[in-house]
Amino acid sequence: MHIKKVTLSAMFIAIIFVSISVFSVPYGFGVIHFGDSLIYLVATILPFPFNILVAAIGPGLFNLFYVPHWLPFTIVIKPIMAMCFTTAGSRILGSKQNKIAPFLAGAINTVLYFLGNIILFDLSVAWSALPGLLIQAAGSIVFFFIFAYALDKSGVKKWILFKIN
Repeated sequence: MHIKKVTLSAMFIAIIFVSISVFSVPYGFGVIHFGDSLIYLVATILPFPFNILVAAIGPGLFNLFYVPHWLPFTIVIKPIMAMCFTTAGSRILGSKQNKIAPFLAGAINTVLYFLGNIILFDLSVAWSALPGLLIQAAGSIVFFFIFAYALDKSGVKKWILFKIN
């Protein structure tokens, strides 16, 4: 049973890493990407602790290769964001929690990376990076709902749960 979850986790790690690597835009002292939407999806599909590990490792690998100064922050912040979601139910948007969680996760991302900018750089850098953080949060929320709606229509979560359980 765990081999299927580990394999699926590795696949999601690769998808998140590649999506952030290919679809990221350098901005100030970091990058803007919508890979958080994939972290949100994984957090609703894979059970704990696999969802938390994927949330840390996928974007963590990106940071390791492209912006290593963000690695310690990412491997802490992204799992916290993933913990906002629930895997309950056979649909991604089937719970009220998963309809609210992207907004909470986006706020967590924005606030904690803002603080990270203060720690790594200074307050002026943090303020200049804030628009990028807000764009990333908003875009990730939009993409999450689009992907979640499409995946719920296709029954992907139910199929994956059937395969891994």
